[in-house]
Amino acid sequence: MSEQHAAHGTFVIERLIEAPPARVYAAFASAPAKSRWFNAPQAEVLVREFDFRVGGRERLQCRWPPEAHRNRSGVRTTDFRAQYLDIEPNRRIVYVYEMYLDERKISVSLATVELRSHANATRLVITEQGAFLNGYRDEGAREAGTHDLLDQLTASLPAADRRVLSRDITFTRLLLAPRSLAFRAWTDPEHLARWFCPVGFTVSQCDLDLRVGGKWNLIMRANDELAARVGRDHPAGGEYLQIDAPSRLVFTNNALDAAGNIILAGLTEVTFEDLGGMTKITLHTRASGSGEPIAAMLEGMEQGWSECLNKLGGEVAEGKAAG
Repeated sequence: MSEQHAAHGTFVIERLIEAPPARVYAAFASAPAKSRWFNAPQAEVLVREFDFRVGGRERLQCRWPPEAHRNRSGVRTTDFRAQYLDIEPNRRIVYVYEMYLDERKISVSLATVELRSHANATRLVITEQGAFLNGYRDEGAREAGTHDLLDQLTASLPAADRRVLSRDITFTRLLLAPRSLAFRAWTDPEHLARWFCPVGFTVSQCDLDLRVGGKWNLIMRANDELAARVGRDHPAGGEYLQIDAPSRLVFTNNALDAAGNIILAGLTEVTFEDLGGMTKITLHTRASGSGEPIAAMLEGMEQGWSECLNKLGGEVAEGKAAG
């Protein structure tokens, strides 16, 4: 009889799910929620056990109709047997599991589920490392099956949680300053801090790493009147995607919560056109997010940007950015 060696496989799946991490986590952590998506619709559930805690175990045994299993038409039953090793609520789940086809163990796997906040949505990352046993050839079935399960997970979430709002706006401004000066006003932290905030706010902190892939961060601080309504400090930040000095900037610009999580995700492109001592700037920006505060934030987006650009016009016209 020929010796059968273990085969190994690893895959990573990333999904952007239009629901906050707490809701997606609950779909893994709650027995009723998980039973709505962690199944094969064409199979009959024989055993379902669920003990969601470190050291706890989960089991799902199913009976399949003839010819129904994805890559083994003769399979009668499948048996998923898992144990949880690490749980960080709303952030990470790590577990190991064995998989059986009928009575034959076909694999042992380590799976990591990571949930990362992204503008009130969730970037879900699943990494699975498996050892396939007893001559079993996976041929991509495990990864394809995980994609199917994630489709079912997404469909199981309440529709309101999956609703994402967005808005696109384009502005043009004629600045009474040469293009080099206008570009500097966007790319020097001392100058950016003087105008990159709406009326009623000041920038209390501003850090720029002006290179492709570099990060920028600032904190907008509201005056007393506004702070009573919207809170005092409003962090923002992003990443530079393209820099073509002095003609073009492309960067992400995100509104953040106090923990640095994205609550409103933005993408902005600014072009600078030389008009012989003056500069025409064209700004196109798009923002998106989900959840209760987002509609109000998007509604105020046009006014907020307009007030910032009005401040920019004063900044360059008075020559403040020339130093």
